[in-house]
Amino acid sequence: MCISKFAVALGMAIFSSGHVYAEVIYQSGSFGETGISWQALLDEIVFSTGVESNVFSGVRFEIEKPILVTKIGGHFIGHPLNPSNGFFGALIQLENKTDFPDSGNLSTADVLGVTTITFPETSGVVFGDLTAMLDPGWYAMVFGSGLFGTSAVGSAIRNGIDDGLQSYIAWQPGVGWFEMSSSFVNHYFVVEGHIIPEPSTISLLGTCGIVLLLKHRRMIREQ
Repeated sequence: MCISKFAVALGMAIFSSGHVYAEVIYQSGSFGETGISWQALLDEIVFSTGVESNVFSGVRFEIEKPILVTKIGGHFIGHPLNPSNGFFGALIQLENKTDFPDSGNLSTADVLGVTTITFPETSGVVFGDLTAMLDPGWYAMVFGSGLFGTSAVGSAIRNGIDDGLQSYIAWQPGVGWFEMSSSFVNHYFVVEGHIIPEPSTISLLGTCGIVLLLKHRRMIREQ
């Protein structure tokens, strides 16, 4: 069945509008208690991984259906002397489950989108808006600072429970990208968005949208 470009566009507009709530597409696991103080990190009551200009932290993940991403984020905390201009979150396309981003400064074409997020003063789950269409395959989301106008310092909290064996990665100057050791687990990194409907569903949404539009125009003419 041939679906017109107008129907697809209209269907996707309806589908991705604010009337359809985003769902969790991927999460590395559950998150633990929020409201953690920086002192708790210093006292090693709670563990964390650096998110700053000298440490980028992230995770690889796989999706099996086409996705419209709307947000990425996780459980973070800012340093007490943290400037207010935030940290970045980047979404990166990978070739396979062992691939790394192509660049340390995230300037290459595999970077699909970037967002800026503000660290909370005590730990909390925060997100940044990021819109990207993803085909089935492997991706990474990475969080850091010192790029894209950001310079804040903070950490990703590690007091959750991983959902299975996660593939955490990191970057540091002079080292490049590498696998995090088995000690650096239990982060809470999240992708939110929408699973893209099958073409037949898009066609139906587009048709419904056209019918509603025609009815609205007719009502206006009859007034």
